[in-house]
Amino acid sequence: MKLLNLLYYTKVATRYLNGVFYNILLLSFKAKRLRVGRNAQIYGNKIVIGQNVKIATNVSIFRNVTIGSNVNIGDNVEIRCNKSNKISIGDNCTVNRNSLIMGMVSIGNYCMIAPNCVVVGSNHVFSDISKNIKEQGIHSKGIKIEDNVWLGANVVVLDGVNIGKGSVIGASSVVTKNIPPNCIAVGNPCKIIKVRTMQ
Repeated sequence: MKLLNLLYYTKVATRYLNGVFYNILLLSFKAKRLRVGRNAQIYGNKIVIGQNVKIATNVSIFRNVTIGSNVNIGDNVEIRCNKSNKISIGDNCTVNRNSLIMGMVSIGNYCMIAPNCVVVGSNHVFSDISKNIKEQGIHSKGIKIEDNVWLGANVVVLDGVNIGKGSVIGASSVVTKNIPPNCIAVGNPCKIIKVRTMQ
């Protein structure tokens, strides 16, 4: 029993030490109370992380990323910018395990992203049939997710989409068009089925 307790506290101490390491060497003391899990990768000189952020195991954060305060990033999440794109995540958000956020993406405050979501604010160029798609590069319109949005499990949000404040996107939906505020939308392609109102 004592050995198990020692192992537990050693793991906890290591996570806090990882946070201190990132605070001192990478984030210039801006990220107070940062907790970082095992095998997390934080790479890039334009990364800003707020206070009281938890980054779980096997998380990858690359390049121009801003994360607000009181944010939880779950296991195996990847947050990655393409070229000069920016990703911002507001305060009091949760990004659950196995989700991908990539390209140009702006996420507001108090948002919840369930497991296995894909939010990609960029797209491959494929207009020239004489060239391989891989050789034609990418373009970004960007994605904007406003405050207090909930994306259910396995949701895919495509480039160029805005999701309005207070909206809920049902599990396994593919969001291809803008969703107004306070809507409940589901399906592939995602369609509005209800408008949220005051109780």
